[in-house]
Amino acid sequence: MTSTDRQDLLDNEWHIVRDSGEIPEVAYHSSLYYLTQDDNGPHLQLSDEEIDRLLAAARARYRDIILRDMIPVNRGKPFYRGLKRSMENWRRFTVFHQRYKVEYLSLQREAADALQTFLAAEIACGTFPSVWLNCSLQELLSFAHELGLLNHDLPEIKRLFP
Repeated sequence: MTSTDRQDLLDNEWHIVRDSGEIPEVAYHSSLYYLTQDDNGPHLQLSDEEIDRLLAAARARYRDIILRDMIPVNRGKPFYRGLKRSMENWRRFTVFHQRYKVEYLSLQREAADALQTFLAAEIACGTFPSVWLNCSLQELLSFAHELGLLNHDLPEIKRLFP
């Protein structure tokens, strides 16, 4: 196998992980299995750098799916599922982070900022209760705290709930 062939295989798997669906960790493991153990795979010995590149692709995908449902312009689009899906994807990411020690803090800050922006947009709409929140106040507060936000970072949030 040439180095170009190897790079092409790794690039293809990177794209599969990066563009995976709702559970990037499964795509990551599938790629590792295919590249190293699958009877139909190339049986590569991956370097730490190659493994880290696949981990980074999974982390980037987690970022996408966590933020997707906290972007106000996505409300009402066919793929939008509400904050509960962001919450679940965050929890999956934290487990992934604990297993593989991928970078955590910048995504936590970005998600916290996205949540504050989303909630500000909801409050600005003036529709109470919010039609886009599919979680309880307690679930939302718990999620906000997981993202490092404190109650005083969330003004007027109670107005969004009946």
